[in-house]
Amino acid sequence: MTRQAQRPPPAAASQQVSLALSLWRSRLVRLLGGLIALTAVVAMLVLVVFPTQALFDQRERIDDAEATLAALRTESVGLEERVSAGTDPIVVERVAREQLSLVREGDLLYRLSVDPADAVDLPASWPLPGVRHLLTGE
Repeated sequence: MTRQAQRPPPAAASQQVSLALSLWRSRLVRLLGGLIALTAVVAMLVLVVFPTQALFDQRERIDDAEATLAALRTESVGLEERVSAGTDPIVVERVAREQLSLVREGDLLYRLSVDPADAVDLPASWPLPGVRHLLTGE
């Protein structure tokens, strides 16, 4: 008889089972809700944040490319001006005379050959021996 006294009545047992099922369902609902929220956060990261970062990277690369393009266009304009100046006969003659040491037919060419050692007489107490070596070769 003591054994029967320890057992709950059938109605109380079914009530405990339904309470346990209700508790289990509420835990399952909370767990599924958390999983759904986590999935939503991950989906938001994948669909919004990561593409936005890629967009910012692309914009930075585009800005760099535009700066390079602007520099190249400026250089191109300068080169075009040099090409157009190169067809001017006055500029061509000036460059030929100054940089290439060319003369026209009929011009007199004077060449001066002066030995620097003869042109410069350095005192014996000259403080810079490198200059003496360059001028005299001593």
